[in-house]
Parts: sequence; C-alpha cells; structure tokens
Amino acid sequence: MSRPVSIHTESILKAAQKIFLKRGYKASTKMIASEAGISEGSLFKHFKTKQDLFVAAMEADVGGVAWADELMKSAGSGDMRAALEKAGMQMLQRLEIVLPRMIMVRSSGIVLARPSTCGGHDLPGPIRKLHTLANYFRAEAKTGRLAMRNPELYAQIFMGTLTHYVIQKMIFKFRAVSPKVYVSTVVDMILRAVTPSGKGGKGCLA
Repeated sequence: MSRPVSIHTESILKAAQKIFLKRGYKASTKMIASEAGISEGSLFKHFKTKQDLFVAAMEADVGGVAWADELMKSAGSGDMRAALEKAGMQMLQRLEIVLPRMIMVRSSGIVLARPSTCGGHDLPGPIRKLHTLANYFRAEAKTGRLAMRNPELYAQIFMGTLTHYVIQKMIFKFRAVSPKVYVSTVVDMILRAVTPSGKGGKGCLA
C-alpha cells in the first residue's frame, strides 16, 4: 500500500503533480512552492532535491482512497472481477499520465533514483504496486477463491500488460480496444486461469 503522507506533504505533492504534468521536469521548484503556498526553503525541508520531489509526485496517489487500499479491503469477500477491474482502470489512467513524463525525463539523461525521503527502506512506487497486487492474490488464494501458486507472477503479468497498452498508445498511437475493454479482458484471462477446479475454471496454471 502507499506510504501515508502528512496533510502538508500531500499539498506539496499535489502542487508538484500539477506543475510537473503541465510544464514537465523543467518546471522550477519556485513555481511548485508558490502553487503549494509555501516558501521554496520549506519545500526543500520535505524533499532534498528536485529529483526527489519529481519522483515522489509522479508516484503519489494524493486525494481520495488509493486503489491499493480498496483492493486489499475487498480481499476474501468482495467481487474479485469488479475489484480488479476498478484497480486496473485506476492504474491504467495513472500510467497514461506518468509514464510519458518518466520516459521523457529519463531520455534527457536524468537518472530517476529512489527518493531520499524514503529513508532507504521503502520500495519504489511501481514495486509497491506489484507487492500489493501479489498480496491481494495471495489473500484470495488463502480463502480458496483462487488457485494460484505464484501471486508475484500474476501481479507482474497484470501490471505488465497495462504498461504495454500505454506504451503502444504513446509510441505508435495504436489502441486495439478501449481501456475499459482491455482491462476487463486482462482480468477475465487471469481469473479464468486461476479459478479453482469445480468453480468453472481449469485450476492454477502457475
């Protein structure tokens, strides 16, 4: 799940998201501080470098309940298809915004390392998302609703297919189906593969 942030930090991340998505990495920290209603010095008390702020802003889920929290709360009792489709749509929408920015900055020669505000212990956002998906699959498997020996593999497949969809659209302007149909199809394929025998599926494949 996403790391909790203070109200003050969330306002900075929200301002940074707005400015970075509008102006790209070249946007100044002075502009971001102004948008957040704080001084530039205060901004750097929360984030040591502009790079730290950029990565944190691109990864952050600010405002509302994070999809990861909703997904985990539904484990064991909720509608798996609906929960995964909702999480998948939110992830896809986020990837469509963030991935182009990340690639643009990386191609300019800037190495996007893990933010120093993580304290060296937290995982990067994309890896945390993988762990959340794997934990959800693992929780559902424990209840017997899924037959899955390798939750990490299916989490990678789920996120990987969404990333590929965004890259195809971004680079080749190609989109075979709508995002909703794509996510629904991916969820359907996964659930068909891991539905326990006797419940309409063929059982665990991996």
